Amino acid sequence: MMNMSRFVTLSFAVLLLAAWTTSDARAQFLQTWVDIGEMQSRYSEVGAHPEGPTGNRSIEWPSIIRGSGHYRSKAYWIGLKNWTDEFGRQWEYHNARVGPRPDGSTYFTPIETRLIAKWEDTEVFVDGAASFDKIAIVDEVDPGLVADRVLYQKYRTNQGVETERTVYAYSNQVHDDFHIIHRKMTNTGNTDGDDEIELDGQTLNDVFFFNVYRWRGREQAAWHMSAAQTWGKFSMVDIVGDGNGDYPVDFTATYLWGGQDPNFDPGWDELGSPMLVTRNATAPGDTIGRLAGMSMQGRIVLHADNSTSDRTFTPPGFDGAGNPIGQPATLGWIDTDEPLNADGQPERDYYELAILTRENPAFVDGGASRMFPHYADRIEPTGEFWTQQTDASTGKQGGHASTVAYGPYQMAFGESVNIWEAEGAAGLSYAAATDVGVAYKASGFDDALRIPFDANGDGQINDVPYDYSVYQNGSELMTKNQWFLSSRDSMFQMMYRARDVFQASAEMTQYPVVQPPKPPRLFEVTGLPDKIELKWETIAGEPDPVSWEIYRTDTNTDKLPYELVTTLAGSARGFDDVDLIRGVDYYYFIQAVGDANAVDPLGLTGTPGGLPLKSGRYFTQTYTPTTLKRPPGERASDFRIVPSVVNLAADETVRFIVGGDPTRSQVNFFDIPGNATITIYTETGEFVKRIEHTDGSGDDSWNLTTDSRQPIVSGIYIVRVVNNENGDTDVKKMVVIQ
Repeated sequence: MMNMSRFVTLSFAVLLLAAWTTSDARAQFLQTWVDIGEMQSRYSEVGAHPEGPTGNRSIEWPSIIRGSGHYRSKAYWIGLKNWTDEFGRQWEYHNARVGPRPDGSTYFTPIETRLIAKWEDTEVFVDGAASFDKIAIVDEVDPGLVADRVLYQKYRTNQGVETERTVYAYSNQVHDDFHIIHRKMTNTGNTDGDDEIELDGQTLNDVFFFNVYRWRGREQAAWHMSAAQTWGKFSMVDIVGDGNGDYPVDFTATYLWGGQDPNFDPGWDELGSPMLVTRNATAPGDTIGRLAGMSMQGRIVLHADNSTSDRTFTPPGFDGAGNPIGQPATLGWIDTDEPLNADGQPERDYYELAILTRENPAFVDGGASRMFPHYADRIEPTGEFWTQQTDASTGKQGGHASTVAYGPYQMAFGESVNIWEAEGAAGLSYAAATDVGVAYKASGFDDALRIPFDANGDGQINDVPYDYSVYQNGSELMTKNQWFLSSRDSMFQMMYRARDVFQASAEMTQYPVVQPPKPPRLFEVTGLPDKIELKWETIAGEPDPVSWEIYRTDTNTDKLPYELVTTLAGSARGFDDVDLIRGVDYYYFIQAVGDANAVDPLGLTGTPGGLPLKSGRYFTQTYTPTTLKRPPGERASDFRIVPSVVNLAADETVRFIVGGDPTRSQVNFFDIPGNATITIYTETGEFVKRIEHTDGSGDDSWNLTTDSRQPIVSGIYIVRVVNNENGDTDVKKMVVIQ
């Protein structure tokens, strides 16, 4: 028998997915979220998502903050030479492409997508309704999984290349800001979704696997720099470990941050995007100066096969004759308005001038390899990015995106290539971003002011010279711009940890980190007249944790910060929160707390400082608010409909919206009896919706859908309230205007 709450959640998710799909005409392929950690991202069933209204919803960090996405779009291309298609046509060059603008339907066929969990997913309910932020329905539970959540996808191109992409994510707090991504590309000869092999026996020549990452500063930050940054106009692309110089780290990665637009609000320095005025609904009213650009994002190379017969990995470098060797073959950037990002260009140009970079105009065999100096250094040749005043866009309206290509590979029929990477984001803490930004605003935008912040929490300010050329120089007294650029240290630390996890996992064949306690199976939050009631159930057979911690916040721009409300024994299954204010919205999450761990700075066999691990907050995070309800009405005739006239086209500030989503409206029923049945009919008496109100309060609501979860149309509606205790009945009218 299907669990009814799961059915409700699934049905509602399907409705939301339908609405989301129609809002993004380009997104014809399924997008699946991996959403259990501080960094959450979505993945297309064909390897990349093109530009579109929802393109920014990926690499969300910290994901609890609205407008935390760092992506605009992605591209995944497979380029090859001297190929014969299934119709016998000869191609000197051919490129199967999805993104940044092509939707991929010409070349790509999705085969399979499965979201797998190590334990059953948590169901979260607020006032009886499912509460969630993203659609991530688990397809399979596997206790032997080598990660806490795994997404497996398979897709094919018309070239006969099959890609299997596997995404690994952890809820361990040391490792929840990155995803490890494995791609296995195989020359199967299958060009579509059936089992027939159309290109049997053909060898693929000079194959490159190419990606474009159109990152940009966090959405909130982008809006507070300039609207054009929301598309990445002023992005600063940088690279480490490409063999072209000495770097503060010993890995290969490409990453990005939001740079300067010198013509926009010249009264202050935009690096870090201090929130000084309201520009967009991502953070209305938050003008205290907090640095919205508190993070950087990037992708680290963990492993790439040297060839189909050589599984070893040679990092980028040069041989004794000065020729480039190793993988990735090219590292660079591309103007996002470059014609090569769209359809209609010669296949040769896609291969030679995009994959092998625009710095190869003479079509030199092997291309221009790794572009150097890097884009960021071309914008600010001194390397003193904290003093940058030049235009980071170089006049390109769409800015620049990072590009990476692996190859060239010779792939005989049946042969495979493996590539392992990790992608994520990290940066300043919310507290650091707030304290530094507030001090910067209070100084009158003094770019030379050195602002103290105790980043390591030792009670002292470490005053050492700022040195951007090293990793983690430890300064805690820096200018606002230097504080922002120090977020690179956090991002590099995230990349080191991703590499540590990958190496400890033996290429993801064993679980590599300490397992946190598991979250509850069910978490219910219910607003009542005198309290907010929290209840939870554990996973069957799971032992009690050492303790439970309950966190709460009230309504503000980002629902941050949360405060620890109480700590309960591991045997507890409920809590009544009574220290509340009527009329205030509250959000919650609960975490299971484990034993202290061994001390391991890498966070593999223990934790830094030996601290206990907790279950991931995002398993139980509530995304819809609850409040203290009104006392019940004495008579059925006391009930009120608020608003009695609902204009769905009105601004969200004058409508009651559902869960912070301006596309969804509700009406409220106030002063109803504590045990009542609310029934809604059309003006002609057709049944629309029945709500059983049994929580003893005087409040309930209706999300303007029918009993079959269909949106209602404009018209006059009849609301009938029956007191189930004594049969007392009253009827009132309301109006809905689309």
